[in-house]
Amino acid sequence: MNRVKKTAVAALLLTLGPVLPAWAQSDGYGAPPAQPGIEFELGGGANAAPRYEGSSEILLSPYPIVRLKRLALPNGFQIGGGREGGFSVSPSFAVRGERTARDTPALTGLANVDLAVEVGVEASYEAQWLRLHANLRRGFGGHHGWTGEAGIDAVVRPEEGLKLYAGPRISYADNGYMDTYFSVPAGTPGFATFDASAGIKSWGVEAGMRFDVSEGWAVEGMAGYHRLTGDAGASPVTAVGSRDQFHVRFGVLRKFRIDF
Repeated sequence: MNRVKKTAVAALLLTLGPVLPAWAQSDGYGAPPAQPGIEFELGGGANAAPRYEGSSEILLSPYPIVRLKRLALPNGFQIGGGREGGFSVSPSFAVRGERTARDTPALTGLANVDLAVEVGVEASYEAQWLRLHANLRRGFGGHHGWTGEAGIDAVVRPEEGLKLYAGPRISYADNGYMDTYFSVPAGTPGFATFDASAGIKSWGVEAGMRFDVSEGWAVEGMAGYHRLTGDAGASPVTAVGSRDQFHVRFGVLRKFRIDF
């Protein structure tokens, strides 16, 4: 198992560790299992982020929301559904736009990178004042590597239905991802040869909010800053853009419940 996969596994174990003994028998707070069924959220919104990782240009694009909140089976097995969150597992999606010299002339000489869709899983545990979370995704299209993020948030709820959070983040990627976005092949005109390796690729901080407007609808927003580090920060690709990465996101979602 390479270094980045060890990092991802450790992050997931950190998230799952506090709740594994109890999550199959209760809601994470000692209460009996709820009515068998599934609760999930679907929605979408707008995301303002660098055109590509390492870019200094901000691009506005759509983003999807697909989130599993609770799964309770008739045999008593349950994931999620705690009064203030508990343990949950949900799909994790990300879309990375194409990277071309047509859009960014400073990249002339580098190979274009097609749009990539990343699909994976996120695990999280939320208590009254704290949330731990980690995700891991596999790329399709522009890259075929693995990447993900882990973080810890302080959580406050100043009024009914409103949640505010903020905390540090760290992201990681394997050789396939790093090679696609940060390596420079020998002989590339205008760029020094560079071989990017797997490892931690950024650190930063995020802050956000969620407001449950009604039983069926909610809105959420987030703003964050990431600093590219390691080979991602040292790459000649980043040198023509910026190591400082800012992003803002806002979305609307619909909540669904289906009883078994």
